[in-house]
Amino acid sequence: MRHIIAVIDTDIRFALKLSDFLSKEDRIPFKAVAYTSFQMYSNESSSMETVAFITDIDNVDECIDTGLPVVLLSDDAMVESKYTGSSELFCSIFKFCGVHIIVDELLGFFSGNNSFGLTAGNKNTKVYGVYSPINRCGRTSLSVAFHSYFRSQENSSLLISFDEYDSLFSVLRKENSRDLSDVFYGYKTGDLNFAKLGECISRVEDLNIVLPARYNEDLFYLSDNELTKFMNDILSANLFEIIVIDFGSIGRRSMQILDMCEKIFCPVIGENNSVEMTKISEFKSLLGRNGYAEIIHKIYEIRLPKEDILADIFNFTRLKRREYFLQVSKTAEGL
Repeated sequence: MRHIIAVIDTDIRFALKLSDFLSKEDRIPFKAVAYTSFQMYSNESSSMETVAFITDIDNVDECIDTGLPVVLLSDDAMVESKYTGSSELFCSIFKFCGVHIIVDELLGFFSGNNSFGLTAGNKNTKVYGVYSPINRCGRTSLSVAFHSYFRSQENSSLLISFDEYDSLFSVLRKENSRDLSDVFYGYKTGDLNFAKLGECISRVEDLNIVLPARYNEDLFYLSDNELTKFMNDILSANLFEIIVIDFGSIGRRSMQILDMCEKIFCPVIGENNSVEMTKISEFKSLLGRNGYAEIIHKIYEIRLPKEDILADIFNFTRLKRREYFLQVSKTAEGL
């Protein structure tokens, strides 16, 4: 049976636009379906299992009577006060705020409400890493390309960059952009939940990206053990089907996180007897000496076409036509 969030609003255009946006939102593991009234919902929902209602004031009482979680889209503070505190299964959101704010408010409500089952572990998040001990090898571009591929296959996917610099992400950073610094701070202070994580995700095309930390030293804001626990907690929350990690320069520091990866893609730019390949061999030896020999078997060296894709990296229509992306796709199809 299909699980849904029912969006009920007498303004059907609003209900349709909101439900369409919610259905495409990676962090919400349910589809949203629009209705103009509770009666319409009752007539059409027999083949679906509803997990929550998002409703206007005209239909809120009927929704509350079902005993399911209800989110009221309110434009009146007095109306809101009538229901506030009536149940832990109820919350109110201002109807005419931005849609991303509505989503973040919803996720904050979800995270504090076990009835949604969002942390029940219904799916296992897979982690794919992109790392190389060599600088300027195309690591970040490769991580974006893999993330783009997973999103094109309609997998809910998040890209986290542990890079020391914005590099190609600089075009995404705005004056008020949140990034890994904010994520680490929220986690350290115990203030990181679904909504807070959502606020720190930058979106471009269909991609979800946690930008690099604003300052290099913020990468060390969490200790090695805290960093490992942070990743384990993200995985336990099952927010995404796939997480792609651009390891930046922390690969040597965070072997425990490397070990969480299903595969670690290592872009290769040199010949077999080059200095670059020697560094990769030395890194594998380091893994063995530190008790992580099993990680060696997860490393997949990938030699990509020598073409400049930076101009197209955030334009999927053009990127998917590139030989570079076709090779990434073939690699990812075999995972």
